[in-house]
Amino acid sequence: ERENFMPRKIGNVLLNVDGRHFQVDRHLLAAQSIYFRVLLRSTTNHDKYGAIVVPGNADRFGLIVDYLTGEHHLSLDQLESIIHDGSSIYLIPSLVYLAQFRAEYHAKDKQRVEEIKRTINKITKLKKEIINLENLIDSMRNKNIQ
Repeated sequence: ERENFMPRKIGNVLLNVDGRHFQVDRHLLAAQSIYFRVLLRSTTNHDKYGAIVVPGNADRFGLIVDYLTGEHHLSLDQLESIIHDGSSIYLIPSLVYLAQFRAEYHAKDKQRVEEIKRTINKITKLKKEIINLENLIDSMRNKNIQ
């Protein structure tokens, strides 16, 4: 059971997320998240190691700690994987902002795709009209030749 105990990261508060332990600077957490500001001031559940029990996914929480501390550079895929959890569970403003930015970007992207589809439809209609005009001109020429 001691195998789940993770060596310290940085800081002075021990957290248990989904059975994994993280040691993080309490001031960093409180500064970055109202959720942790409230959690660290309240009476909370502790495990047998004295760690505060925090809900969430341990892998994503580890990425969130890395994001907050700047300890490791996160890839875009890793950032995408924590945006939802980090903004909704832990209320970290920068992650909330990233989630909103991502949603707006996807909405604009979808709008652009729709505009492109409409443009392609217009081009297709114009091509058909041009072919019809060419056929009409050809048939008029043929009548004039005869």
